[in-house]
Amino acid sequence: MSQEHHDPDLNALSSEGGRIVAEELDILRRIQERLEREAQNAPGQIEDLDAQLIELRDALAEAKEEDQASLVEQMHQVAALSRTRGQGRDAPVDPKNPYFGHLRLREAKSSRQRDVLVGKRTLLDDGDGLSIVDWRNAPVSRLYYRYEEDDEYEEEFDARSLEGTVMVRRSVAVMDASLRRVSAPQGTFVSDRRGRWRDAVGAAKPTLEGGVGTAVRVPQGQLGVHSEDDQPRADKHLQEITALIDKEQFNLITQPESGIVLIQGGAGSGKTTVALHRVAYLAYQDRRRFAPGKMLIMVFNEALVEYIRHVLPSLGIDGVPVTTYRKWSTQLLRKLKLRIPISHIDGVPDAVSRFKKHPVVLRMIDDRIAWQLEEAEELLKKRLGERAGADAAFAVWQHNADLPPVVRAERTLDQIKADVSIPGPARAAAETALRAIRDDLRDVCDDWLELMTDSEALRTALREYAPGAFNEADTATIVRWCAAKAELDEEPEPEEERDEEEAEERAEPSIDAEPAPPKGEAEDGEDGDGDAAPPPRVRNHAVGLDPEDDAILLRLLQRKYGGLFLGGKRFEYEHIVIDEAQDLAPIEVRVLLDCATEGQSVTIAGDRAQKMIFDNGFVDWPQLLGDAGLPHVAIQPLKITYRSTRQVMELSRHVLGPLHSPEDALIAREGAPVGYYQFGDTGEAVAFLAEALRALMQREPTASCALVTRYPQQADVYHDALRIAEVPKLRRVGRQDFSFTPGIDVTDIRQVKGLEFDYVVLLDPTVQNYPEVVESRHLLHIGATRAAHQLWLVCSGPPSKLIPEDLIVASLE
Repeated sequence: MSQEHHDPDLNALSSEGGRIVAEELDILRRIQERLEREAQNAPGQIEDLDAQLIELRDALAEAKEEDQASLVEQMHQVAALSRTRGQGRDAPVDPKNPYFGHLRLREAKSSRQRDVLVGKRTLLDDGDGLSIVDWRNAPVSRLYYRYEEDDEYEEEFDARSLEGTVMVRRSVAVMDASLRRVSAPQGTFVSDRRGRWRDAVGAAKPTLEGGVGTAVRVPQGQLGVHSEDDQPRADKHLQEITALIDKEQFNLITQPESGIVLIQGGAGSGKTTVALHRVAYLAYQDRRRFAPGKMLIMVFNEALVEYIRHVLPSLGIDGVPVTTYRKWSTQLLRKLKLRIPISHIDGVPDAVSRFKKHPVVLRMIDDRIAWQLEEAEELLKKRLGERAGADAAFAVWQHNADLPPVVRAERTLDQIKADVSIPGPARAAAETALRAIRDDLRDVCDDWLELMTDSEALRTALREYAPGAFNEADTATIVRWCAAKAELDEEPEPEEERDEEEAEERAEPSIDAEPAPPKGEAEDGEDGDGDAAPPPRVRNHAVGLDPEDDAILLRLLQRKYGGLFLGGKRFEYEHIVIDEAQDLAPIEVRVLLDCATEGQSVTIAGDRAQKMIFDNGFVDWPQLLGDAGLPHVAIQPLKITYRSTRQVMELSRHVLGPLHSPEDALIAREGAPVGYYQFGDTGEAVAFLAEALRALMQREPTASCALVTRYPQQADVYHDALRIAEVPKLRRVGRQDFSFTPGIDVTDIRQVKGLEFDYVVLLDPTVQNYPEVVESRHLLHIGATRAAHQLWLVCSGPPSKLIPEDLIVASLE
């Protein structure tokens, strides 16, 4: 039952808390009454915004100096609404969730006070003293994110200065048209479903100051920290948390539209949230340039695709492509219609996978192209010989040296054909040479095969560019495996398989760009597995593309042609988000960066402590960016943890050990203690878990709980045992197919990257599953920091050395 059916009960609040809540309830009532009136009196009516702008402009010319700032602000609001006209009417204010912030401003010159609410849609003041501004546009919304209560502000808007004092700054939570939470410097006040208000324990969000409150008191052995009236939210997708954005995040979101923003932050610090809000901000500022189909969000795995795609409509950017690198690259290569079949194989040796992700491949590509251009130059000189006009023809080739190789050959050929001043014999010789050069440069598949099968060149490159990275056994494996790729170019594709692939391509969304890929390509993630393809057609197990070959082929195309082209148009995006970038190889990052338009509007987010891919050469951001051609990008850190509690973060930092930077301050809210439970065998652990999980689902039916093992086989064992124990809402997640609904997901640790659960139980963090190595530190850290409210470690074997000794000792007392 929602709160709107109950009269607010403020008796349990202090006098100050009662005053604040009563004031916010009154503001919400006035806003809702106004929205109801407008819905009844003028359904679907579109305001004459142009007339309002003219009226405000005229008023500004005659206004007193102290009133000009307010009029300028109103003009900004009207102009924001006006810009959306012709691009689809801006959605109306949602009466169930009309705003999330409240400012009361006192203007310095006039001493006039006004209340401004911050939300996701604009509602102009109609004379009742209340207005709602859009957080993405209205200049006054900057005050909400940049200033605290009692701060004096001074901001420049269109060469005019707004000065004054922030008298009130509060964040509010309105859910289903009911006020449920008010956070202010004086305290945080929450309401249960019956409308009974009380002071919350602890701060609403982590702060840089003290006063975070006391830890949640949970009975020993009980999973779950919420009361009957304070249940977790039922929607387990990524939250739209515009209200919680802090000053540092807001500054990142509102960076200039061009240029690269790199965000480094720990687990739960809001990296993905900032990146998504930056997409929404850019789209709102310039909807034509940053249309949904002209942007791309690249994430780590399929679970994150669904997780993020769900929140985009609430930010006003429905239709932005969200996909994984593998799916994106596979579908793109198929559209490019290379002569080799785009089908992938499994079982690539570790040494080969590590080699193809290593920065050495970027150097090998550059070296090959440099060698080809030298060969081209020699051929052109040889064909021209001592003919009259040879120097003039060769000068045309040199004049085009800054162009991409294929474009250089084609441009030079066209210019020489059209240059009648060059004598006929020299012109004919140059044309013959340039046609051969052009055809050779165009053959990207031959380039790829040469890179992968020239054993001597490969060994030389490894010695020169990656000394010590690969031992002799690794090198032999790489040479032997890659040499087999030559067979890809030897056997013609059977007619029936080619027909099937062409039919599959016709069924896929178009990827052609105008000038960027249309919205259809955005639906990559809905077409099934991007790696789905006919099996290798010959017996040799190495014949077929390795997953890492996609980036090599795409990078060759970019270097040869100056970009990727479909239908004669450059394939590019106006803005690209690369999430969890630490798990991409430098060559993959470089391919994505070169798919951005000229302004290179890119947001890169990641955390060096959350690596899941350990063979891609990533050490730290400066090295990754340097290898990808961006050595001077400033790193913007996020320091506050919003997801996990202080107790969870302290454990995860201990697990990271030397991988954690001691300079990073721990700023997180208080929560339940981390629980460690030791058992003699799996059966005993299952009995304990079954009882705790049944009780949790009875007390908190809307809770989400993840039981996380190290390996998939272990998840199968626990799932089957708990199913026999009749644990309700039990699900086995093995292919990132999370439902994001309340219940209990049994999965392995490689499935949960980037996700969030109310409760997490790490199963069997033993010395065998998590030995004292770098990979274990990363994985255990990732698993622990999935927990928003409570973390348990349930162990039925010798505990990992990475677990704090005092936690184990305390469990025995």
